[in-house]
Amino acid sequence: MAISSGLARVIDDGEMLAYMHWVLVNPKYQGMHVGSGLAERVKERYAGYMFLEVMPEESKNAPFYQRHGFTLMEDGRAMQTVTRS
Repeated sequence: MAISSGLARVIDDGEMLAYMHWVLVNPKYQGMHVGSGLAERVKERYAGYMFLEVMPEESKNAPFYQRHGFTLMEDGRAMQTVTRS
């Protein structure tokens, strides 16, 4: 079994919009710039796209994305529906 230091999930439309769903870092590797490296690799991969968006699930995570060039949308709002079994 391999132990990963971190991973990023990106969903895109193949042409214009990419959405970085999340960046996760194994607690053993936090503070070692793993998340920053992942965010920068995603930005490089989608450099030709018109939009690269992220919606932090918790507001405390916004400064991380701001350090990597993301800006807060004027009227951005996260919305979701949850199906409970």
